[in-house]
Amino acid sequence: MDFGFFNQLLIIFSVSVFAIALCHRLHIPDTLAYLMVGLALGPTATGIIDSSFDITLLAEFGVVFLLFSLGLEFSLANVLAMRRIVFGLGGLQVMICTLLIGFCGLLLGFSPAGTLVMAAGLSLSSTAIVSKELTRRNELRSRHGQLTIGTLIFQDIAAVLFLILIPALAGIGGASLSETLLISLGKGIGFIAFMVLVGRWILPRMFHEIARTKSEELFVLSAIVVCLMAAWLTHLLDLSMALGGFVAGMMLGESHYRHQIETDIRPFRDILLGLFFVSVGLMLNLDLFISNWYMILLAAAGLILFKASMITMLAWFVHHGQKAAIRTGISLAQSGEFCFALVALANQHELLRPSTSSFILSVTIVSMAATPLLIRYSGAIADLLAGRKQEKEPHNETDVISQQTGDVDQHILILGYGRVGQAISHFLREDHLPFVAIDDDPIHVREANRAGEPVFFGDCRRTELLHAAGLDRARMVVICIDSSQAAQDTLKGIRSVNSRVPVLIRTRDDSKLRQLKEDGATQVVPEVLESSLVIVSHVLTMLGQPEHTIAKRIQSVRREHYDILHGFFFGQSETLHTVEGDPCELLHGVTLPDSAWAVGKTVGDIPLKGGLGIKRISRNDSPLNLEETFILQPGDALLLKGTQQQVEQGENLLLRGK
Repeated sequence: MDFGFFNQLLIIFSVSVFAIALCHRLHIPDTLAYLMVGLALGPTATGIIDSSFDITLLAEFGVVFLLFSLGLEFSLANVLAMRRIVFGLGGLQVMICTLLIGFCGLLLGFSPAGTLVMAAGLSLSSTAIVSKELTRRNELRSRHGQLTIGTLIFQDIAAVLFLILIPALAGIGGASLSETLLISLGKGIGFIAFMVLVGRWILPRMFHEIARTKSEELFVLSAIVVCLMAAWLTHLLDLSMALGGFVAGMMLGESHYRHQIETDIRPFRDILLGLFFVSVGLMLNLDLFISNWYMILLAAAGLILFKASMITMLAWFVHHGQKAAIRTGISLAQSGEFCFALVALANQHELLRPSTSSFILSVTIVSMAATPLLIRYSGAIADLLAGRKQEKEPHNETDVISQQTGDVDQHILILGYGRVGQAISHFLREDHLPFVAIDDDPIHVREANRAGEPVFFGDCRRTELLHAAGLDRARMVVICIDSSQAAQDTLKGIRSVNSRVPVLIRTRDDSKLRQLKEDGATQVVPEVLESSLVIVSHVLTMLGQPEHTIAKRIQSVRREHYDILHGFFFGQSETLHTVEGDPCELLHGVTLPDSAWAVGKTVGDIPLKGGLGIKRISRNDSPLNLEETFILQPGDALLLKGTQQQVEQGENLLLRGK
């Protein structure tokens, strides 16, 4: 069948949806899901995507946005603060691993250019997988976590250098290799210097003016244009487009718009980067993998053992801590996504044979797939190799939390460290009250850790994490989770092991207020309704009503479970469902015409079903007493309260009798 470009792209996206959904259930990284999609659809597997299909340009944009995101997170101040690890451990690791792997490549008969590509790619580790695993296990602040992150920072810098060198190795312009390398390095240095000037004098002013327009579309488009413009400039200079993306990100990373830009471009980056990994999967030769699987597994095991051993020795030399050195070596033992980018770039310049590229990529994929498992058991492996007489180090996330919170007593346990959780922590810190927080957003955790806050990554519904955070010693638990269902599950977990600790729950709405009270919540605060009460109290105060009268009315509303505030008139900016997908309560007005079924009947005669209710009846714009014996007349306006389906059924009942 003859598929066009659009049809084949649609197939890739469709299969990716199912693959990523499945991998999320199995806790497998999205990167491997995209790779498997490319491999499954490729010419050597099912052949659904034929060899003529080319998404190289779209895939390269994915790498550009990846490097742009890394540049946004790059901090020169952080590099200088960690310079002993970054340039000491990181520099030695990249240099020695590249030289030794390159030496092996030359012995195996690879060309010098192909050897450098292979050695450079395999010497770099996976920043995405390693940083995510360390965050998930709350090990970013540990000794081996700091050593690992410092090394990854230098690897990112080295990747930029390799992105400059690889096009030069293709012999652009027919010049000698040394002359080409010098020219490429000169171009790269000149481009970086130019971008530093642009980043200091032009970009901050430009984004300041753009931010003043308050246009999200303009802000996002400007960030994308800056990224692609930098990539275009490096392309004109015969350098890698990814280099332009990294430098542009690094320049914008120094501005206070960094977080907003990173958030805005993430959807574009993830989709295009997914296409890049699919394109890598398409390059893999399934026949080669099947016929040489033992060699690939052996090479991957050899790479892991070699890098783990080498980095362990270097880390031990730099840090003088045996177990931390071993865990650092295990964490960085894999190859990573930069190897994909370097091999793809080398293929564009025909520096590697297709079979060689497929072999290197296969080894990289196997090593990346083994990484989460290796990091999970790195503590046990370190104990085994170093001996248990050494200082005990935590092996998993619960151990880390227990170790770092063991001395905390009578603290406030904050579950969910978003806007509300952080506001609570600020007041607690000012009052010198101890607190511990758990959140499942890795960015929240990473930023809080950098500020020295006692915030740990984890799912608040896991009771073992709550035990590790000192639930049995806590003075109070505050649940600040957007999802009412997740808050309810967390509350049930707490009450299953501790029935005495006070639990205050902040929810976005009141959809599960009564249920949370029944499950053991000491106090439930629906954020939207409480903010409404605050505004109401200010309005009544400005109207001159006595403060004690206002306070009494507000407390009355709280005692009645906010009943007066339930429901809202639907508008174009509202959603009909809660975060969990449950239907919201709406207010809907129905004016009875002369021929309406309900005319002449009493309120008690109307068979309302489910949770539907009549909140108010007005006649001639005046509210009437809501009594069951009240007889409805033409022109009466009834205010219904219920879900969308309920109010629609209620309207049909009032007008048509069914």
